[in-house]
Amino acid sequence: MIENISFSTTGDGTFTKQKTGIHKLWPYDLLVEVSAVSVNPVDLKLAAQNANGKRILGYDAVGTVVEKGSSVRGVEIGDRVFYAGTTVRDGAHQKLQLVDHRIAAHAPKNLTDAEAAAIPLTALAAWELLFERMGFVPEKDGNKGQQLLMINGAGGVGSIASQIAKWAGFKVTATSSPKNFEWLKDNGVKECVDYHQDLIVEAGARKFDAVVSFYDISDYFPAVAKVVKPFGKVGTIVETKKDLPMNLLKNNNVDFFWEYMFAKTEQQMQIATQGAILAKVAEMLDAGILHTTLTKEFTGGISTETLAQAFQRVAKRAIGKTVISGGVKE
Repeated sequence: MIENISFSTTGDGTFTKQKTGIHKLWPYDLLVEVSAVSVNPVDLKLAAQNANGKRILGYDAVGTVVEKGSSVRGVEIGDRVFYAGTTVRDGAHQKLQLVDHRIAAHAPKNLTDAEAAAIPLTALAAWELLFERMGFVPEKDGNKGQQLLMINGAGGVGSIASQIAKWAGFKVTATSSPKNFEWLKDNGVKECVDYHQDLIVEAGARKFDAVVSFYDISDYFPAVAKVVKPFGKVGTIVETKKDLPMNLLKNNNVDFFWEYMFAKTEQQMQIATQGAILAKVAEMLDAGILHTTLTKEFTGGISTETLAQAFQRVAKRAIGKTVISGGVKE
């Protein structure tokens, strides 16, 4: 058994450090020494459901491979990798983490650990929503001339989705607070809309080929149904608090799409596509086509204190991504 250090949490945001053990690598596994982790809203959601306080969270990481399983190909001991992980295994809030190599990729060479850790979960969610679920073309300028509206463009997913969409040829419009408009523009947004304003009024005579929401779409849905083009597409990554009036989309033949980044690993379907997407994203990051969405780095190492601070920042819906770097301190 390999000795390990991990952190678990309860719904009240209290973290506990403990010594644990790793018993076995499966053939497709990497054993990764974690150097940086990003905190996402899903961490907060799962922490709230973690009544017994034993769950190890963390769904973005960068680290170094220290052991590998017998079926691993294309990754060697000593390689630096990044990945989003899965909800069906322990997360990245630990010194050593087991991860299926098929959902990991070599980390971008030109990014720091913190910059790279900000990327995997959000990039996967954005890529899968736009190109796999909604069926747009995953190529440079492959969707040239099409207009995309993003609701909550300044959050973690929106900040990378707008960059990917611009590369893919979309003219991107996004909503946020006006104080975040410069951030939107830095990430490829052509037109910024104050989220307090009426979407229908702001759109004017325009219609969008697609609308994606990175926030609960419930209250926006009637307006979305009016601003999306006939035969257009609507997608979201967020559960809704209310039932959606889907009939509003019917007479214009508008399609609706869900995206859940963990569906592949939870259902054990198409999991190798996530490693392939991250490899492409890493290539684009190293080429300067995309850039990190890191906005806050806690450099003191992964600890009960820095985890609590990062969770508090994410709970305030800060723009971009929040990362803890420096690995786990003994």
